[in-house]
Amino acid sequence: MNSKSHQAGNSGFQELSDKLEALEKRVALLESVRKSQSLPTEDEEEISFKFRKSEETQYESSIGEYGLAWLGNVVLFFGITFLVEYLKISGYNVISTIFGFASVVGIFGFAYYFRISNPYMARIVNLNGYLLTFYVTLKLHFLTTDPILGNKAIGLIMLLGVTGILMFLSIRKKFAVLTGLSMILLAITAIVSDSTHLMLPLATSISILGTVFLFRLGLIRLVFLSIFLVYLLNLFWLISNPLMGHPVMVITTHQYGFLYLFIASAVYSLIALIPSNEQKYTSTGIIGVLVFNGTGFALLMGLYILSFFQANYVLPTGLIAFYCLIYSVILKSRSVWKVTAAFYAIFGFVALTACIYGIYHFPQAYFLLAIQSLLVVSMAIWFRSRFIVIMNSLMFLTILLIYLTTSAHGNAMNISFSLVALATARMLNWKKQRLTIQTDLIRNFYLITAFPMVLYTLYHLVSIQFVTLSWVLAAVVYLVFSLMLKNVKYRYMALGTMIAASFYLFLVDLSRIELMYRIIALLSLAFISIGISFYYNKRLKKKAE
Repeated sequence: MNSKSHQAGNSGFQELSDKLEALEKRVALLESVRKSQSLPTEDEEEISFKFRKSEETQYESSIGEYGLAWLGNVVLFFGITFLVEYLKISGYNVISTIFGFASVVGIFGFAYYFRISNPYMARIVNLNGYLLTFYVTLKLHFLTTDPILGNKAIGLIMLLGVTGILMFLSIRKKFAVLTGLSMILLAITAIVSDSTHLMLPLATSISILGTVFLFRLGLIRLVFLSIFLVYLLNLFWLISNPLMGHPVMVITTHQYGFLYLFIASAVYSLIALIPSNEQKYTSTGIIGVLVFNGTGFALLMGLYILSFFQANYVLPTGLIAFYCLIYSVILKSRSVWKVTAAFYAIFGFVALTACIYGIYHFPQAYFLLAIQSLLVVSMAIWFRSRFIVIMNSLMFLTILLIYLTTSAHGNAMNISFSLVALATARMLNWKKQRLTIQTDLIRNFYLITAFPMVLYTLYHLVSIQFVTLSWVLAAVVYLVFSLMLKNVKYRYMALGTMIAASFYLFLVDLSRIELMYRIIALLSLAFISIGISFYYNKRLKKKAE
C-alpha cells in the first residue's frame, strides 16, 4: 500500500514538473517575440490604429475608439488654426497669438487629465498639441503679412527650439511617430528659412538624426523618411525654393550646395557598417536604405552636373568614384552585409566611367573603358561577388554596342575589346570556384562577344589581301589554346572561325584580291582545314580505343 502511494506521489510530482517546464518555455517564447519588435514601447503600440476582433470588441468598436479619435483631433487642429487665422485677418493680431498658445495649453491639459483613463486619446491629443505649438510659433514671423516678430532670426530660433524640444521628447520616450513628426517639422523650418546655408545644413542634420536613430533605436522606417526629406529639401533649394513664392527655376550659382549633398549621402552610407541584429534589421531593409540613398544622390548629382558642371564634371565624378571604391574596400572587411561592398564598387565604377569620358571623350575613352572592365572583374573575384560580374557584363555589352553603332572604328579600341573579352572569360574560368559560379553562362557571354570582335578587329587591322589568312591563323591559335587549356570551347571557336574564313574567301576574296593572294589564301585554308581534320580523326580514334 505504501509502495502504491509512493508511486502515485512520484507520478503527481513528475506531472507538475512537466507543466512548470512547459510554462517556462511559453514565457521564454513570449519574451523572445517581445524582443524581436523593432521598437517595443507602449507609445508605439497605443498610437497605432489596429482593428481588433473578439467577442467584446468588433470592427465597429475599433472604428469608434480609434478612428473617431483621429478624426476628432484632425478636425480640432484645423478648427483652431482657422480660428487663429480669422482673428489675425480681422485685425486682432496679438489676440490670435494669445488664443493660439492658450489653445495649446488647454490641449496639453486635456491630454494630461485623460492620461490614465484614456491613454490612447491622450497621446493623439498630445500630438495635436505639438503640431499646434509649431504652427502658432511659425505664424509669429513666417507665412503672414503682419508678423508679430519682425526679426527673422528670432523666429527661426523659436522654431528650432520647438523642434528641438519635440526631438528630445521623442528620444526620451522612444516614440517613433513623434520622432518622424519632429523630422518633418525640422524640414518645414528649413524651407521657411529660405537661406542656402541654413536650409541645407538643416537637411544634413536630418540625415545625421535618421542615421543615429537607426544605430541607437533600430528605427529603419524613419531612415527612409529622413532620406526622402533630405533629398526633397536639396531639390527644393536647387529649383529656387518655390514653396516660398519664388519662380520654379534652377538657381544661378551653386554656392557650394553640392558639398552638403555629398555629406548627407556619406552619412547615410555609414549604415552599411551597422552590425547585424536580427531583432532590429533585415538585409532587405539595410540594402533598401542604401539603394534609396544611392538613387536619390545620383538623381540630385545629375541635376547639379547638368546645371553647373557640364563643361567640367571630372572633379565631382572623380571624387564620387574615389570615395565609393575606397569605401567598398573598407566594407569588404568591416561590413556584415557583404552585398553592400559590391553595391558601392559598382557605383564607383559607374562614376569612374563618367570621369574617364570627361577626360578623354569618345572614341579615345573606349580603350580605357574596356581596360576598366577587366579591372572590375578582378575586383569582383577579390570580393567573391557574382553581382559585380553580372553588372559589369551588362556595362561592357552596353559600351561595346555604343562603340560599334556610333563611333568610327579604331585598331586600339578593337584590340582592347577583343582581348578584354577573352581575358575576362579566362579569368572567370580560372577563379570560378572563388566566385561560386555554377553555370557557364557568364563565361560563355564573354567568349561569344570575343568571337565576332576578333574577326572584326582582324578585318580592320590587316590589309584586305590577308583577311582570310589572319582568320585562319586565329583559328590555329584557338586550337592551340584548346590543347593547352583542355577547354572544348576554344575548339568550337576555332571551327567557327574556319567556317567564317571559308565563307569570306569564296564570297569576297576570290572576286577582289590578286591571283597570288588568292592562291595563298586557298592553300592556307586547305592545309589548316586538312590538319584540323587529321587532329579530329586522331582524337576520335583515341576515344574509340
